[in-house]
Amino acid sequence: MSQDEQRISPDQEPEAWSDAAAAYDEWFAPLTGRFAGDVVEALALGPTVRFLDVAAGTGVLALAAARAGAEVLATDFALGMVEHLQRRFAHEQLHGRVEVMDGQALALPPASFDAAASLFGLIFFPDLAAGTAELHRVLRDGGTVAVTAWAPGGFPLQDLALEALDRVPDPSRPTPAAFRLSDSVRLRALLEDAGFRDVEVREVEHGWRIDDAEALFRSIPGWSAPLRPVFRRLDEGAVASAAARFAELVRARSGVLLMRALLATGTR
Repeated sequence: MSQDEQRISPDQEPEAWSDAAAAYDEWFAPLTGRFAGDVVEALALGPTVRFLDVAAGTGVLALAAARAGAEVLATDFALGMVEHLQRRFAHEQLHGRVEVMDGQALALPPASFDAAASLFGLIFFPDLAAGTAELHRVLRDGGTVAVTAWAPGGFPLQDLALEALDRVPDPSRPTPAAFRLSDSVRLRALLEDAGFRDVEVREVEHGWRIDDAEALFRSIPGWSAPLRPVFRRLDEGAVASAAARFAELVRARSGVLLMRALLATGTR
C-alpha cells in the first residue's frame, strides 16, 4: 500500500458515518441517487441479476437496483448506515439484504454475483487495492463492475464550503481520502491491476439545484465525515457568517452546483 493508503483518517472509520445516516440520506443522497442511475444503466441491472453494492451508505444504488428487479445484497461497514437502509427497504416494500461488512474483506464466497459496484464508497477505503480485489473475487466470470469517484474539481460543495470558511487547502497535506481516485488513469489502473478487463472510464455530470444554501451549509457537519472536523471549533457566529457567504457563492452559480464523477466499468 502507498503512504496515503496506510494513514487512517476520521472519514475512514465506521463511527464517523454511523451516526450520520439520517442526515446523509436527507441532504446528500438525493444527489448521489442521480449517479446511481448511471450505474444501474451501465451494468444493465434488472431481473435475475445478482447484484452486490459495496459501501452502500444509505442505499441509493441498492434501492435503485432493487426497483429495477435485481437480487440485491448491500454492505457497509457502518452499522447506522445498514440499519437505515434496512428501514428503507422495508418502507418501500422492496426485496434486498443488507449486512455490516468490511469491503476490504467481504465475508462472501467467490463468483457469487453477476454485477457489483461501489458508489463513492471504495474511494474511502484505506486499502484501495484490497477493496477492488474483493469486487473481482466475488464476481463470476463475465460479471461486470462499476466504481465511481469524484472527477477533478467535480465536488464543488467542499471547495465552496472551505472558501466560505476562509480555509485555504494546504498542498503539503496528503490528498484527502475522498479524492485519491480523482484521476482517470489511476482509477483505470486500479481496476486493471485487480484483474478486470475491458476497463472504461468516462465522466458523468449532474446539476444539483440548491434551494436553501444556508440550510445546506449548516447541515454539513451532520452528514459529511470529511468536513465535520472543520466545523468542530466554530461558534454560532462563525457558522452564521460562513453560511451567508456560502449562500452568496452558490447564488453566483445560479443556485446550481455542477457535480462531476468518473464512472469506471469493467468485466471479470
